[in-house]
Amino acid sequence: MDTPGASRLVRAVAQVLGRGEIVAGAGFLVAADLLVTCAHVVRAGGAAPGGRVQVVFPHVDGGRRLEGRVLAEAWRDPEGGDVAVIRLAGGAGGIEPLPLGSAEGCRGHHVRSFGFPGHAPADGHFGFAVAGDVLPATVSRGAHLQLTAANDLTTGFSGGPVMDEVTGLVVGMLTEITAPDVYDRGQGIAYVTPVQVLREAWPALAVQDVHPYRGLEPFTAEHAHWFEGRQDAVEQVLANLARQRVTLLLGPSGSGKSSLIQAGVLPALEQGAFAGSDTWLPVLTRPRQDLLAELERAGLTGAGSDGIGAAVTRMLAAHPTRRRVLLVVDQFEEHLTQPGADRGPQLRRAAVERITAAMDSSAELGLLLVMRDDFYPRLAAVAPELLEAATPGLLNVPATLSHHDLHAIVTRPADAAGARFEHGLPEQIVADVLATTPHGPTVRRAPVTVLPLLELALSQLWERRTDGHLTHDTYRRIGGVTGSLTMWCDTALDRLSSQQRAVAQRILTSLVRSADPRRNIPATRAQVPLQELRELAADVREEPTGARNIDDVIAALTHHRIITTYTPVVSLVRGAPSAAPVAELIHDALIRDWGTLRNWVAQDHRFQEWLSHARDRSVRWTASKDPGDLLAGTALAEGLEWSQRRRLPSSIAAFLAASRQRQQAAIRRSRRLNAVLATLLVLALIAAGGAVWQWRTVNDERQEAVSRHLAAVSGSLAEENPDLASLLAVHAYRTSPTAESAAMMEAAADLPLRRL
Repeated sequence: MDTPGASRLVRAVAQVLGRGEIVAGAGFLVAADLLVTCAHVVRAGGAAPGGRVQVVFPHVDGGRRLEGRVLAEAWRDPEGGDVAVIRLAGGAGGIEPLPLGSAEGCRGHHVRSFGFPGHAPADGHFGFAVAGDVLPATVSRGAHLQLTAANDLTTGFSGGPVMDEVTGLVVGMLTEITAPDVYDRGQGIAYVTPVQVLREAWPALAVQDVHPYRGLEPFTAEHAHWFEGRQDAVEQVLANLARQRVTLLLGPSGSGKSSLIQAGVLPALEQGAFAGSDTWLPVLTRPRQDLLAELERAGLTGAGSDGIGAAVTRMLAAHPTRRRVLLVVDQFEEHLTQPGADRGPQLRRAAVERITAAMDSSAELGLLLVMRDDFYPRLAAVAPELLEAATPGLLNVPATLSHHDLHAIVTRPADAAGARFEHGLPEQIVADVLATTPHGPTVRRAPVTVLPLLELALSQLWERRTDGHLTHDTYRRIGGVTGSLTMWCDTALDRLSSQQRAVAQRILTSLVRSADPRRNIPATRAQVPLQELRELAADVREEPTGARNIDDVIAALTHHRIITTYTPVVSLVRGAPSAAPVAELIHDALIRDWGTLRNWVAQDHRFQEWLSHARDRSVRWTASKDPGDLLAGTALAEGLEWSQRRRLPSSIAAFLAASRQRQQAAIRRSRRLNAVLATLLVLALIAAGGAVWQWRTVNDERQEAVSRHLAAVSGSLAEENPDLASLLAVHAYRTSPTAESAAMMEAAADLPLRRL
């Protein structure tokens, strides 16, 4: 059986030369500039600790020769550990170091090595054996892995790597070959110095582990040989790609869409799933915060400036053996929801227009858009022309998994990795998965959305395996399928102090974009810059730079694979100078299935809703400086209240301060205007009062003049017509009680009455 690492194994094995260019043994590359071999091989080559040694890689560049120094600090005498580490001058550029793994749990696995025995071709050949148990260390020697059926391993293999054919990892270095006794017993037995012992000599050696189950992380092409139980779904996508230029693959969160494409569809295309598919050049990307920039990063140079069609033509010209580009945009829903730090609807529309135009171009291009099905209404609202063009190729991920699919997902990766389940455990796991829905046990099918829980449970089982066995007891301790996610996440929180737990709550809720029912947007993961996340996680009573707990909590959540961090691509289209690292939840399943996080998100909903609104307004204000984008009224009052209770990102705090300054300026302007209006009103009242007073003065003077005139007339008529004189005297007094009218009133009273 060949292994994926066989060609890498051959390239990384070197001949250790002695006097007269005689091959003293083998060695293998474990780092860019480090070669590991046996101490007795170095000594046979005439070198010693601190000395120089010549090595040749016979399968690199026709035989690349390098010189190295034997590191005295890593030397273990042949009579002891028998380990030597050689540092190569200038490194071994272009040669890939071999991945190292533990020898524990490889019992019964077929292994292979590569060496240079005298009876083989000068450039070496393979040797094969079967791994046994690791023998414990004794006073005279360290731990050793015993091999059986090792007849191929003879003199000349010493110092060579021993690769586990199941895992593809090097589990140790060939050290001893036994000689049969007089009865020919002991033939085919060899001993290997395990990687664990090599690391004791040089602790910096990196060791990998086999992970046939992926937990909440997607399967990629690297893990294709572990990807099981989805063959029907793979074939449906392949059939669609063969017929349609554009495929829109929809599926619920947790249905394994990314794994289906990366570990199922793309490897099948490369292997010639249908005529000509092995000439397709896949370009896999994800929108993140800038889809056009991610396309350029993936190799479609000029996709933003010249269009995707032109970029595809250039890429094919650079790969003459390829006939077609398959552009895969995974998690396309991110493009419909992520606002980014400096982008607006215009940029989102530009990317959609580029994709739509590419569909109609003459470029040799296939397009596969992978999206959560609950974002379908959002796609229809934001990009109806794109949806219309993609509708003929619309395909839904199968909604359920059969009993057969589930059994394959559970058992085959472990079988391929050489591990074993306790009797009845796979059946118990499958039964528990079927029981997650009321009719599951009856119809023997489970919803595809159970995959994250199942993979996480299997991953925890694998990590807790005992001597290569996955047990019922461990399965119970992790909480089974339904309890594994809660137990896994809550265990991470339980390791934090109460203060750190509060920080974790603020971190995790900040990484959830709340649902927006008005726009048919469900709750989903948010990508938050790390610096902004640190500010949001800080206690409002502390200085952000002084909260040392925050980085510790982020590190703990990252180590436990609850969150992940990465640096997004710089936008080449706009020539942005740099990109800040961001964080996000490892999977949407955490939002849906982790009760603690669901409760926290519900408690924090009002703050996150306000923050999202403020962030959108802040982006617009930063771009245009339009005062109309600043907060006012209830939104401003709510923000000022939150600023007393929560630490805000510096950009939002500055935006809130600008909004408050604008409000205060408006209040000051209003007060000044009111003061001016009040002054004008007073002046107007004074002016009006003066006018009334003046009018009344004039009127009084006029009335007095009339009164005096009437009094004078009354006096002239006193003798001729006393009655009329009396009437005029009364009227004069009533018009104005002047001295003249009063005197005439008294005179009229003395006049005799006229009798008829």
